[in-house]
Amino acid sequence: MPVIDFTNKDILLIYGHFMKKIKELELIKATPGNPIHPDTLKQDIDLYSSITAKIEKSNPEVIKLRELM
Repeated sequence: MPVIDFTNKDILLIYGHFMKKIKELELIKATPGNPIHPDTLKQDIDLYSSITAKIEKSNPEVIKLRELM
């Protein structure tokens, strides 16, 4: 698999966007009568969470950003 040359700024942007998306999906999941199937929401949340966990593992300093989000 090819290596993708992300800058620190790229990583922060992706991390922030994915953390925001997780929160949005969790709000949708908690909304009564939402039209999205719970399994679909869980899969999406799990995917974004998996990627953010990998970013946190390789760049532990981004965990501090969680408090700001």
